[in-house]
Amino acid sequence: MEPSVETFVPSRLYSRVGWAAVAGTAISVLCGFRAPLALIPGFLCGATALVVFWLAARPPIRIAETQFNVGERAVAWREVRELNSSRFLSPLILKIRLTNNRKLLLIYPGEPERIEQLLFHLRKHSEMATFDGVAHRDYWTWLNLNGSKSENPVLEQPVRMISAEEEDEIERMYQKLKTVGRLDSRVESSNSSEED
Repeated sequence: MEPSVETFVPSRLYSRVGWAAVAGTAISVLCGFRAPLALIPGFLCGATALVVFWLAARPPIRIAETQFNVGERAVAWREVRELNSSRFLSPLILKIRLTNNRKLLLIYPGEPERIEQLLFHLRKHSEMATFDGVAHRDYWTWLNLNGSKSENPVLEQPVRMISAEEEDEIERMYQKLKTVGRLDSRVESSNSSEED
C-alpha cells in the first residue's frame, strides 16, 4: 500500500445498535415465556442484531493514489468502469463493474460525512468510469455548474459538446470551404442555370 492512504472503517453506531437489538431479543424471549406472541418480536430483534453485526464487521476500505482496497482485495483505479449506487444513504451500497465484466459489491456502513468523502474519492480517482450512467468528465462538469453560487459560473475547463473526431471533421470542412468558397457544387450549377 502507498504512504498516503485514507482508511474508511464502519461506524461504531452499528455495533451499538446490534447490542441494543440483542437486549431487545433477550427481553422478548423472557416475555415469551408468559405470552408466546412475544417471541415474534424477539425473532425480529435477533435477525436485526445479526444483520447489524454483519454490517459492523465489514472490512475497512483504504483509498490510495493508484488503487483502493476492500479488506485484502486490491482494485486499481484504471479497472473501474461503472459505479452504480443504491437508494440507501447509510449503509452505502455500490455496485462496481470492473474490466472483463467482473463485479464488486461495496458495502460501507459509515457516518454520512464519511460516506460522502468515500464517494468523492471513488468518483475522483475512477477516471474511466461512469457514475450512475454519467461519464467522469460530465459528472464533474455538472457538479461544478450546480455547485457554483454565482449567476454566471465560470468553468475552469470548457464543456465539450462534440468529440475530438467530430471537431477534426468540422475543421476539415471549414478549411475546404475557405479554399473552394463553397461546399456543394449543386448550388453553383442551379445559380448559373437561373442566370441563363
